[in-house]
Amino acid sequence: MNCRFTALLVVLLCTTLSLSSAQKITGGLKLGMNLASMHGDDISDTKFKTGFCGGGFFAFALGNVVVIQPEVLYSQKGVKWEDEFLDETWKLTYKFNYIEVPIFVKMIMPLQGKVKPNLFLGPYFAIAITDSRYELEIDGMTIEDDLVGVKDTDFGLVFGGGIDFGLKKGKIVFDARYSLGLTTLDEEGEGELKNSVFTFLFGYSF
Repeated sequence: MNCRFTALLVVLLCTTLSLSSAQKITGGLKLGMNLASMHGDDISDTKFKTGFCGGGFFAFALGNVVVIQPEVLYSQKGVKWEDEFLDETWKLTYKFNYIEVPIFVKMIMPLQGKVKPNLFLGPYFAIAITDSRYELEIDGMTIEDDLVGVKDTDFGLVFGGGIDFGLKKGKIVFDARYSLGLTTLDEEGEGELKNSVFTFLFGYSF
């Protein structure tokens, strides 16, 4: 079964459960930061590329513990390399800009009080909204251009945890997550270049 068919089944299942079983629907906004890199057999000696991540979400409560939470995020990803060659330092950066849609199954820990820790897991689907770019810095000179041969879609898994702080109206939300890309971004399939991202988000749910 290929990844796209599996992803479609997950989306249909989550949507069906949400519409048929949701007891309470909330929404909100999140802003934060990515620490992006890449993984794969052909990747080594990488450094994190920082980037922005932010967007909105809806939460469909299926009870007091289980929540289905789809999100729509703008997410800056990529990777950095840095090395010395002929007494010169060179820095290479890949830059990717995505609209990303993760869909989580979220487990709320049933604790008393307004502080609610949670754990979540689910797939993400992403599509590039700009051309992939590279930036090469050598001895104070910078070269930037389109990065060719890179797929404009991505798919993977996300898992993480967070804390919700209840207010008189709404709640403050914080979460930390790791996104494991499962799509090889090389269009020719000759090298394993997969996204790998740590994300920290802070927001408000109404």
